[in-house]
Amino acid sequence: MDKAIVVALVAIVLVAACSKGGTPTTPDRAAADRAKSLEAYDFPIGSTDVARGEVVYTEFCEGCHPGGEAGDGPKLVGLSESSSQMRFKVRYGGDEMPGFDSSKISDADLEALVAYTVTLGAVSPSL
Repeated sequence: MDKAIVVALVAIVLVAACSKGGTPTTPDRAAADRAKSLEAYDFPIGSTDVARGEVVYTEFCEGCHPGGEAGDGPKLVGLSESSSQMRFKVRYGGDEMPGFDSSKISDADLEALVAYTVTLGAVSPSL
């Protein structure tokens, strides 16, 4: 076989091998991560510290969701999501919303934030 043909075949095999079995494509990975994350965050609200939650909300959320209403972000008042959905959104963001990992909002502050969002009707206490 001609050396150029061998090199071309090896290149094709390498490209094919590298494209299989790797990280799933972004939409597939996002869906898988979302399912895992929602399951991981499915537990009762771990705080009743609404005052602390309001402080966290004011610092991280108020700019885009003023008073729970629409601003740069959507309206939260009356949203009635589950606590796991809210935890996931805060941690991972979505659309144009940034995510806030535990170095920005601690797990304890996240629970207080979720407790506060219940007062806005953004989270249903029974979900």
